[in-house]
Amino acid sequence: MRHKVYGDTLTIFLEGRIDANNAHEFESGINGLLDELSPTCVLLDASSLNFLSSAGIRIVMRLLRHCGDVRIVNAPPEVYSVLDTTGVAEIMPVSKMLRNQSVDGLKQIGAGAFGRVYRLDAERVIKVYAPEVNPLDKIERERTAARQAFIHGIPSAIPFEVVRVGREHGIIYELVDARTLGETVNTEPDRTDEYARRMADLLLQLHNTHFEPNALPDARDIFHGWVDVAERSSLYAPRTIELLHRFVDDFGPADTFVHGDFHPANIMVMPDNELLLIDMGDSSMGSPDIDLAGTFHVLRIATRRPGGAMRLTGMSEQVLDHLWETFVRHYYGVESTDEVAAIERRLKVCALPRTMGSTARSKLIDDDTRRHQAAELEREFLAVVER
Repeated sequence: MRHKVYGDTLTIFLEGRIDANNAHEFESGINGLLDELSPTCVLLDASSLNFLSSAGIRIVMRLLRHCGDVRIVNAPPEVYSVLDTTGVAEIMPVSKMLRNQSVDGLKQIGAGAFGRVYRLDAERVIKVYAPEVNPLDKIERERTAARQAFIHGIPSAIPFEVVRVGREHGIIYELVDARTLGETVNTEPDRTDEYARRMADLLLQLHNTHFEPNALPDARDIFHGWVDVAERSSLYAPRTIELLHRFVDDFGPADTFVHGDFHPANIMVMPDNELLLIDMGDSSMGSPDIDLAGTFHVLRIATRRPGGAMRLTGMSEQVLDHLWETFVRHYYGVESTDEVAAIERRLKVCALPRTMGSTARSKLIDDDTRRHQAAELEREFLAVVER
């Protein structure tokens, strides 16, 4: 039985037919893998499955009772129809086989650390993810988050479908023919206050949008991911990592929308002057403090590196500083400089898990600088814990 293991996930490749004639052999093979590997999640890849009988469906149901987290992926149309008709698709995640989409000959209009963007036609683009981001659940999570945001009235780019692009995957989005908020402000600095207030209003709209339980991932999981990055670097003591995870847990659960990477480069200014959110890969639901901590990290820490302001936001440092202060005053409803400073101190603490993880993996600093900055951040964090 063909299979592969990725972390705690076992992927089993279903092939040919599964019916009464081979059901016992199929189930024995699965049980052998479960006994040997003890996975926490089982993915059944049905891309090469031609037929699934009721005997095969009963095996899947027994597997679900045994393992708890079972998902069927890449189901061909005929197999998906059986799973949908019998109700299996209602009690466990089932995804259809992805359509193949070529990008040969398409114009590349953007690129970043996690992928490339191509223009498909006059109304659509395709975002192709880099190989290291290709676990399909991460890509599907972005599409789900973008869809949830759109149907909840959050102004965001409309996602259409997840597709296969050779050995990679991508999401087809509507074409957003607009400039980023950062680029817009940099060319119209006299409107900085206006756009800063509108940026704050947009974030307030997000943080007043509520979701049903489990509609999106827990925002704390994103921050735990940054702590995991910090741990893998071996720059921080095991006790510090343990305390960081506790620190993240203390944000508590919440049902409000969290973008996860809210800053001027991920906000588009449309031709009609409407603001539109893009890049929903880290979107989740949880405490607004997590969102604000992420914004603080980008605008007050990452942009302090040489050339960081223009590279990350499209704005000069001077314009960015003014936009940030106006944004804070409007979001929190404060006026005095002392109040702004107090908010910044609080957000700096909230941002420490992301800052420590980001420092551990940054490609923009040398190893000596990295070790020095990590040591300073660790001392700062432990001082916070002691207080």
